[in-house]
This record gives sequence, C-alpha cells and structure tokens, in this order.
Amino acid sequence: MSGSSRTRGWRCWALCSLLVLAAGCGSPPPKPLPREVRVVAQVSQEVRSKLLDGALAVLGNLENYEEESATAQVFDRLNQWIHADPVGDEAASASWRPDPLIASLPEAYQSLCDAERLGSAVFDAAQDVTALRDQRWLADIAKTNRGDAVDDLDIATALFQWTIRSLAIESDPPFAATPESSGDRWFERGEILLAGRGSPVQRSWIFLELLRQAGLHGVMLATVDTNGGLRPWVPALISGGEAYLFEPTYGLPIPAAAGDGVATVRQAAAEPAILERLGRGGRPYPVAAADMQSLGILVAADPEMLSRRMSLVEQNLVGMSAVRLAADATAVGELAAAALPATAPPVELWQFPFEVRRRRLAGGRTIAVALTRELAGLSVAMDRGGATRSGAPRGRRRFRPLYAGRLREFRGDLDGPEGAKKAYLLARPSRSVLTELLQQVPPPQRDAVSRLYEQMKEDATYWLGLLTLAEGDYETAIDYLGRMTLQASPDGRWAAAARLNLAEAQAAAGATEAAVALLNADRSPQRFGSRLRAEQVTAAADENSSAPVD
Repeated sequence: MSGSSRTRGWRCWALCSLLVLAAGCGSPPPKPLPREVRVVAQVSQEVRSKLLDGALAVLGNLENYEEESATAQVFDRLNQWIHADPVGDEAASASWRPDPLIASLPEAYQSLCDAERLGSAVFDAAQDVTALRDQRWLADIAKTNRGDAVDDLDIATALFQWTIRSLAIESDPPFAATPESSGDRWFERGEILLAGRGSPVQRSWIFLELLRQAGLHGVMLATVDTNGGLRPWVPALISGGEAYLFEPTYGLPIPAAAGDGVATVRQAAAEPAILERLGRGGRPYPVAAADMQSLGILVAADPEMLSRRMSLVEQNLVGMSAVRLAADATAVGELAAAALPATAPPVELWQFPFEVRRRRLAGGRTIAVALTRELAGLSVAMDRGGATRSGAPRGRRRFRPLYAGRLREFRGDLDGPEGAKKAYLLARPSRSVLTELLQQVPPPQRDAVSRLYEQMKEDATYWLGLLTLAEGDYETAIDYLGRMTLQASPDGRWAAAARLNLAEAQAAAGATEAAVALLNADRSPQRFGSRLRAEQVTAAADENSSAPVD
C-alpha cells in the first residue's frame, strides 16, 4: 500500500473516533426493533433449517455486518423459523415446563422469569438475540480452546486456563452480588469476552458457560452464612460423582493434597491441609475443611436459558451450528448434590446473572460509562474497499479491526489475511501514520482522539501477546507482553495482567527466576494465587533439574 493510499485508508478512523467521542455515554439508545412477527406459511424442514442456520451464521461472523442490520436479520429469521411449523413446534414443546428452581429466586428477580414470557413463541429482539450471540461466541471459544483433551477434567482445566489468561482480573463487580452491591461493571457475557477483563465472579460465570458449551456440568459452590443464606465460593466441575474445585480469585485450580491434580470437595473435606495451604501472608484462607459438610449449590442460568424458545432452537441445531442454549437447572443441581459429602445440600439458581440483567434493564449512566470506557477501542472503524477473495470488486464497508480480531480469535481463525493476528496488527498504526492522521482532526479533539488510538493500540498489542502465549510462541509472547506492553506503558491498563502472563511465558521458556520474581511482586487481586503459582513454578523447575538425563 502506498503512503497516500494508506493515509486515505486511515482518515476515516479519525472521523469514526470523533463520532464515538461526540456521541458520549449519555446518548439515547438505538430505537428497538419492531416486535411484529411476519407469519409465514408452513415450509419444508430444509427451508426451516436454512433459516435457523442462517441466523446463527450471521451471529458467528458479526464483524462482517453492521450490527443493527445483523440484529434485524437474526430477529426476522428466528421468528420466521419458529412460526413456519407451529404444529410441529407445539408438539415438540408439549413437555416443556418452567424449571422448578425458578422458585428459589428472591422476589427481586421473579419478574425476569415470568411464566408467560418464558413460554412465549415470540423471540425478543434485544435479549434473545444478545443471548444467542454470546452463546455462539462461548461455543466457539470452548471448541477452540479445549485442545486435544478428551477427559472431562483435562477439558475443564484447559478452559479454566483460557478464562484466567484471557480475563485480566478486576475487583468490580463483587463476588456476592446483591441489589445493594456497589459497582459499575455489570456486563453481559459477550461484553466481558470483548473487554478481556473480569472480576472473580465474572471469571466464574464465563468458566461455567464454557463448561456447558463443552458438554460438561458445572455449578457455583456456596458456603452457608449464619442466617442460612448461600454465599458463592468457587465454581466446580461435576464429573464422575465428584466436584472439582477451581479458584477464580487465585487464578488456579485448587491443588490436590499431593500437589498433583485438582482437588475435589470430598478430598478438601477429608484433608484440611488442602485449603489451609491456600492461606498466604498471615491471611488464612476463608473457607476450611469443616465448611465442606454444609456447602450449597448455585446453578448458573438466565431467563433465556430457561425459556421454551431456546429449548426449541437447541433441539434443532446440529453439526457446526450446535450451540447449547437451554439449561435443565434442576437436573444439574441434582447431579451436583450427589457429588458433595453433605446429604441433601440446598440447591438454588445463582443470583448473579439475574442481578446483572436487573441492573441492565434498569439502565443507569455509571454502567454505560464503564462499558464505553472498556470497549472504546473496539468501536474505531475504517472503510475497507478493494476486492473480494474471488477478485470481484466490492463496495466500501465498515471494518473495526480490534473487534474483528476478538471475534476471529474466539473462532480460532488466527492466521492469514482474514485472521485475528492481521486484524490486531491493523489496530496498531505506526507513530508516523498516527501523527499524520491527527493532523486531519480539529485541534480541540486531538487529545481525545489520540487517547482513543493509544487505547486501541495497547489492547491490540496485549492481545497479540496472549494469542502467541496460547500458541506456545514464548519468545514472541515475551516481546509483546514485556517490551511492547510493560515497558511501553508500565502503569497502563494491562500492566498487572501483562506481568502475570509474561511470567507464564518466561516459566515456559525456562526463565524460572524472572517468572518467580514477577509472580511474587504481583499486587493485583490475584496476588495470593500468584504466590502459590510461584511455588509451583519453582518446584517444577527443581524437579526438571533433578530428573535424570537419558
């Protein structure tokens, strides 16, 4: 690309940036799509399948669409699909009933699970389409990041590692979320994935959703407070009659007694040292072996997962389109209860997803501000013309490189001209290009636009570091996370997470001392887990050094 054409290609970035900044967080939301449904005559199963597959295909490739148009397409196709065979769908859903666990929700959330709405055959243009989009992304991530694992525990461990690596730890929102809780980052699942940041409770939510998309069962375990209420503790994989423990604040599976493998609830109940070892710096771990005898179970679900519509959609998705959309919360709770040492533990729906939904429906400027701040870099767009893969000319279309990079990474499309790496690199304009670009911006807006570009560039650089770390390209990962992220912006928004992931890259590359130093210097909410991880890295290095050489 010549210098002049490259500059022209970037000029629209400035325009988009100004539009994003001018719109601000207080701008009115887009008008809702009409809820009228076009009823179509009964059609063949092949046509119906194409309607459904087409809706999921749009959601799986959103970077190629304008979002309002894409949402309208999905909404229209879903409702055409469900109304094209009303007799068949009525028969298929005859056995559907609202899940009994809905009754366990406090009154503040009951309106979200109104029986009439859950049983409705009309898709919602906002909540249903968003839920389908998020589950499509989660299914892609689960498929891409389970690796070659076939054992339930190995799959769960791989997905937990992805969650911790990919979601830089935050403290907001709090773990035991209630209507009285403070906090601004009340994000839906897709927003958490796009932002790449999450508090321990958000990490838990994403991990449990990934387990479900992988065909596994997981629940939140809870301790019982003095009033008999359930206080969320950690997510657990339920497999083979056991509940395996994963610590989202520490960023590690809870180690078994021998330090090898993942501890179960039964093991933690029988061997107090398992949980005692998690204490650090004179601070005992807040949960003890005695608590294992009275744990409660919190099943993760939301209104869409409990609806008849999503159950029907899931039943009709096969092959590459398969996404798990519905939840049998009662069955999952019963399975989890059998994996705990206590007899008849309390089982409830987990309130956190419902509290997120309640707050989002209520609106509020602070959430909008937090979301705009987190996702600002993903909003920057350019017009990309040129030619299609077939060589035919194509019109100018809007392209958001950072957003495209995220979605392509979720799908595992990493390399080549249409891969995540290429998109992330496009989101890193050179200093000379950026300087020339800013000259096209009116002086009063230059500082704001410059900050937006810097955030976009920092995000892209950090995510390239994570991507290469996951690929096992440790030398490149160390360069992105170290020199290009930490040295370039030592107090930047990714600094703490970059140090932790840089430590993992260094440990894998054999630089044990450097990795341990970074882990021990961690001051983030994950710091206690980082100390434990430092011990693991040291022990592994010592074991390797003492192993006989063939």
